Amino acid sequence: MKKLFLMGFVALAFASCVSDKDVTPQTQDQKYQAAFEELVGGKVNANVNWGFNDQQVVTFDADGKFVGMRGVDANGNEWGLYVDVPQPLTDAQKQVVTEWFQNHQNPEGVAVNWSDFFVQQVYKGEWGSNMNYLYCGSDTDHTYNFNAGDAGTYGNVCYGLNEGATDQNDRNYGSDKIEFMVNSSTEYFGFHNSFDSYFYKDNYVIIPGDIIDNSVAGMYFVGFDFEANGQADNQKVARDYFFDNWIVKITPGMYKDRQRIFVEDLIASDLSQVGYTDGKSDWDFNDAVFDVAFVGDDAVVTLWAAGGTKSLTIGGNEVHELFGQPTSIMINTNASGGVDGLAPVIFRIHNVGTNNANNIAVKVGSTELKAETGKAPQKVVVSNTTRWMKEMKIITSGYASFANYATDGTPTEWYETVTNSSVLY
Repeated sequence: MKKLFLMGFVALAFASCVSDKDVTPQTQDQKYQAAFEELVGGKVNANVNWGFNDQQVVTFDADGKFVGMRGVDANGNEWGLYVDVPQPLTDAQKQVVTEWFQNHQNPEGVAVNWSDFFVQQVYKGEWGSNMNYLYCGSDTDHTYNFNAGDAGTYGNVCYGLNEGATDQNDRNYGSDKIEFMVNSSTEYFGFHNSFDSYFYKDNYVIIPGDIIDNSVAGMYFVGFDFEANGQADNQKVARDYFFDNWIVKITPGMYKDRQRIFVEDLIASDLSQVGYTDGKSDWDFNDAVFDVAFVGDDAVVTLWAAGGTKSLTIGGNEVHELFGQPTSIMINTNASGGVDGLAPVIFRIHNVGTNNANNIAVKVGSTELKAETGKAPQKVVVSNTTRWMKEMKIITSGYASFANYATDGTPTEWYETVTNSSVLY
């Protein structure tokens, strides 16, 4: 009896020295959960859904068009209801852009990758009348209303819905030479030449407004260089590599009801070293930053940043490849050795069968990143104007209310209170 009593005492003493924190979680999910709860300072609230809810779907028809539309959405009087319509360019802006193209021969351009975008007329130059129409993308989508180096005027464009408006007559209309391309592509731009009936798709350049003038910073302009190879002598025109024969502005199509999603890929890491202090892990939730809007049967995704160095896909599309960068490069997160200032990417995932962004697969390799109610998330929803974290800046350092939301479920708009803007991109 004495021996048995001693053994029981030793076992009891040993057990009393072991706390729940000393028991190492066995699964990857458990390790991630424990590390996340260390970050936010408590258990995840059982009712927190990380902001994911069904979204409104942009869908028309019965001849209001739009559903399944490809190429041009010519409903100019409806755009302002569901997409942010760019304002007309001022005469001063047009002049500064035109003069830049006229004074820079063979400039080095950039690539942009957008499925949905606006085209606005800037300038018609020499030979413009022989440039039959403007087209874009691999399917040569014609930008309606853009012909002969110019564009017709829409006097019925809805630039926004006035507060309290009850009908279309109360809306704030503008007059502009503009068109909206949907489910299209900025892969390339071209024009048809009336001299030789040939399509020229390599005679353009895309220039960011940032390098032109502060008055057009943040904008993008496409300039075309005329060329003709007709049979008659007066139908032959050699290129001069000044891209000023036709200039248009392109603007990404930003749908009003889109949600922004922050992604953290630590679930695919060696979680034995994960903590919440610098040097162990970043918890920056910027490994991908993207917006989602649902248009007809498609999800329109606007990709803003890729702050990881793992292969990460959204609906099967690798984020670094979409930016034209290798997997090893971090994009738009202020990372050492990364690339900043790249234009967002807009692409479509067709026939998604959902209107909840949580159902769009986000994966690191074969590991799907999740946002499950009451569990530590790998992705969270914020408003589409929310700034994301710079690289290696912990999300709670910019948004202190995030921890309270994770543990108490409030405030649901935790991202509206910025604690430290210097750590935000």
